[in-house]
Amino acid sequence: MVVYLDAIWLLNLLIDACLLKLTAFMLKRDIHWWRLWLGALFASLIVVLLFTPISFVLGGPAGKLVFSMIIILIAFGYNKASVFLQNLAAFYFSAFAIGGGLFALHYFMQNESFYANNHFLTTMNYGDPISWLFVVLGFPLLWYFSKRRINQTVIRKWNQSTLASVNITINDHVVQAKGMIDSGNKLCDPLTRQPVIFLSRDACADEFPEVLFSQEQASEATQWIETLSEDWQLRLALIPYQAVDGKKQFIWAFRPDQLTLIHEGHVYQTNRVLIAPTSHQLSSTGDFNCILHPDLLLNGKSAKTAS
Repeated sequence: MVVYLDAIWLLNLLIDACLLKLTAFMLKRDIHWWRLWLGALFASLIVVLLFTPISFVLGGPAGKLVFSMIIILIAFGYNKASVFLQNLAAFYFSAFAIGGGLFALHYFMQNESFYANNHFLTTMNYGDPISWLFVVLGFPLLWYFSKRRINQTVIRKWNQSTLASVNITINDHVVQAKGMIDSGNKLCDPLTRQPVIFLSRDACADEFPEVLFSQEQASEATQWIETLSEDWQLRLALIPYQAVDGKKQFIWAFRPDQLTLIHEGHVYQTNRVLIAPTSHQLSSTGDFNCILHPDLLLNGKSAKTAS
């Protein structure tokens, strides 16, 4: 059997560099390019060391662990033990995720004849042109796939941190909604300085008058207000705002009896808030149906800690 040691070393060098880069991306660590390639160069030396008399040292779990720790020290340095262990764990996670993905993808692509010949009981040979071509093509795809999934997970986690449960009380009726705290929402009533939140139609079903959702943009025609009960008429407020094109416009909003906001285990209550109904879907994924004002967390009365 012919072993192309130079090709194996070069491929391992590139793979180790990508794994270190993915590790840094996962943990949002800054890594200098020279540390990245120095760590990858040291990691790739295992290909050469396996053909030397000290190969027995690296063959066991302890030797591999120490070798991995040196790689992390070279690439990321040492700050404190907890950070070092995070780097080491993330490096192993990256290696296992992509290595396991390559292994799974390899067997996923096989047909029944491969298993009939018991090839699945043997390992791929070093230097086998088919296996290494598979690694060369499959590794970048899995690396990109892993990077995208990690990025989406981070975004999803951040989105979850901005979500809150919302209970809107009007005339002893409670409407539950899923709110998203939007730091860009600065809309307030210019007279009372009460914050304005937006509530989608799908959050309240038939609890609120349907005509409210057909009058999002205020117009000169106000006959529809007469169709509301006196209680609802007294709740209405006309809120001016500046559109994206810079033009001044108005929207209708109403005052609830109370709004309860539950965010990260804390409960906030207030009645100094205005709700602007909208017929638009606020979230394409359905994660929320209410856009909240950040001032609700600052000025809302902290009631208790949610259990």
